[in-house]
Amino acid sequence: MINPYFLSCVGLLLGWRVTMCFWKTISELVASLSINKSQMIQSLLTIIEYAIIKTPLMTLIVSSFLFSFSRVCYDYPRDSIIYFFFPMIIYLFIFYGDLIFWYDRIKDGFSKWFHKQADITVVLERIIEPSPIQIDLESVVHMCSENPGHIRDEVQVLWEDLKYRLKRSIFAGISTAIFSVLLPCVFVPTKTPLGISQKILVDEWWEFELGLVVGLTAFSLYITYLLPLNYLDLLHRAAVHLGTWVSSDYTKPQQTGFANWCPALWMPYGLYKEDEVVQTADGRYVKAKPNPAVKGVAADPMNSAQDMFYWLCSTPCKLMNIMCVFEFCLIAAQFWMLVLTTDWQHIVTLVLLMFANYLLLAKLFKDRIILGRVYEPSPEDLALVQQLQHELRMNQRERSAMRR
Repeated sequence: MINPYFLSCVGLLLGWRVTMCFWKTISELVASLSINKSQMIQSLLTIIEYAIIKTPLMTLIVSSFLFSFSRVCYDYPRDSIIYFFFPMIIYLFIFYGDLIFWYDRIKDGFSKWFHKQADITVVLERIIEPSPIQIDLESVVHMCSENPGHIRDEVQVLWEDLKYRLKRSIFAGISTAIFSVLLPCVFVPTKTPLGISQKILVDEWWEFELGLVVGLTAFSLYITYLLPLNYLDLLHRAAVHLGTWVSSDYTKPQQTGFANWCPALWMPYGLYKEDEVVQTADGRYVKAKPNPAVKGVAADPMNSAQDMFYWLCSTPCKLMNIMCVFEFCLIAAQFWMLVLTTDWQHIVTLVLLMFANYLLLAKLFKDRIILGRVYEPSPEDLALVQQLQHELRMNQRERSAMRR
């Protein structure tokens, strides 16, 4: 019933992320093989990477998509083709700030090239190079600094990175729902293979429910992939050093003939100890509330983003708890839809989606247990750690005695 060329277009678009992961894996493999090798071997590996693997792969994918898309444009009216560009419009809306940053970077490169301050290769590098927004977890570690400026800068970078990962997950959910649910409804065949006109009835309410479930499932899968345990640990460590401010019950004294003590204005140069009261630029009085593991508060009391970051990440398991609750609610909603449906094709679809969400919930629950055992160990866990440490010390003593 469905047009095979349309199915090819949708499959290639949905599989684009898999292709990019394969592309990145090949780049990392070649980079690892090129370490400490001669210039000739590095050049040979680069030729193999692009001439034998990447270029034929991209040529095959792009040519297949263009051929299938041209057939879809021939078989369907232009009004239907417009729906293919809906994800692009959503991408512009979600990543507007990132695109402006990319445009300003290219504009600055062209300006330097026009004034002969840089070579044209600089402009080309700025066009090709992606925006350095999502940090590489393998090359980034938390810096346990007592400099409040460094702490705030680190939190700002992590906060922007967290928002970027969330936006990527939202776009992944919306685009997956559009390609897999909305477009098949738009590109319903209007004629049979024999050329006879036909009209297919579409259950619009079911398609809406299915699109919502598919979008939320894709979002949950992608956000789980982008928020691994080591990333959550990095966020928590930064939030611990940041600290936060709470409202103070201090009231401004009345004017008298005597000198009255008044909290000083907040300054960005030092750490503030626990319960230390300061005055903000808008006249509010706030009290420092550091994490018990650190000495003071480095947060800016006027920065709402830092307050939100501390609220989300100060407790190591809060983000994981939110993800677990979200996934449980999604499974409960799917189960309720399964109870109410009677069509066999709806039942099969919901069961398959529920199976994917069950696996994801099991993975999240396992990660939640790991985080809880690491950050909030039970007395049994502490006793086990002490026992292992004791056995390790005994083994070290036995080895030292044998050497003597």
